[in-house]
Amino acid sequence: MFDPIYLAIAAATVGGVVRGYSGFAGPMIMLPVLTILFGPVTAVITILLVDIVGNLVLVPDSFRQVSWRVVTPLILGTLVAIPFGSYLLLAVDAAIMKQAIIFAVIGISLVLLFGWRYTRALNTGLLFGVGALSGGFLSAAYIGAIVPIFLYAGPESAGRSRANIIIWVFVSSLLIAAAFTYRGAITEVELLRASILAPFYLCAVFLGSRMFRGVDETLFRRTVLIILICGSIGGVLFF
Repeated sequence: MFDPIYLAIAAATVGGVVRGYSGFAGPMIMLPVLTILFGPVTAVITILLVDIVGNLVLVPDSFRQVSWRVVTPLILGTLVAIPFGSYLLLAVDAAIMKQAIIFAVIGISLVLLFGWRYTRALNTGLLFGVGALSGGFLSAAYIGAIVPIFLYAGPESAGRSRANIIIWVFVSSLLIAAAFTYRGAITEVELLRASILAPFYLCAVFLGSRMFRGVDETLFRRTVLIILICGSIGGVLFF
């Protein structure tokens, strides 16, 4: 009899490569598969734990490139929104919420794919707002695509934007894990599944991070947007 954990391992491996390359989006690859296998709440919590482990590969290099002027208001906005988002995950129909988020991501990504970018730096208030919006989505569905969309469309280099995203996701994930722990949402089931998937994800993240080095910046931005669109379409099909 086929064990579904093998399908989860395959999803974690593909997601890890994408996460290492783009700095995010790995959970978007894993989410449809794990939701079908384990249900939405268990899937989100398992992916959260696995992704925290994956950050062990990405965070050290990112600390040397991160812009704290950008990341600090993003984190503060996320911190404000996490209690609301974690409540939604446990209390609201997750499928409806994910569909709304996914369609929004597809729309914005298509606009950016056709070449729209802004040239002025985001001010602190706007960064705080983007962080709050993304924090709500991240804690409710572990879809953190809003921050990458804004940062990759901005004037910063792809490498700097990627570092900012990695640090934001890492800190936000720790905050969300603390909120779920406080609410008693993390059980032995999620811990066991995460312990199985994490080694595969970690190795795949390492491979993806090596693929990023030396990549053409225009190609990288377009690849990230295509990953977002394909991952979102997958979410629409499978949720």
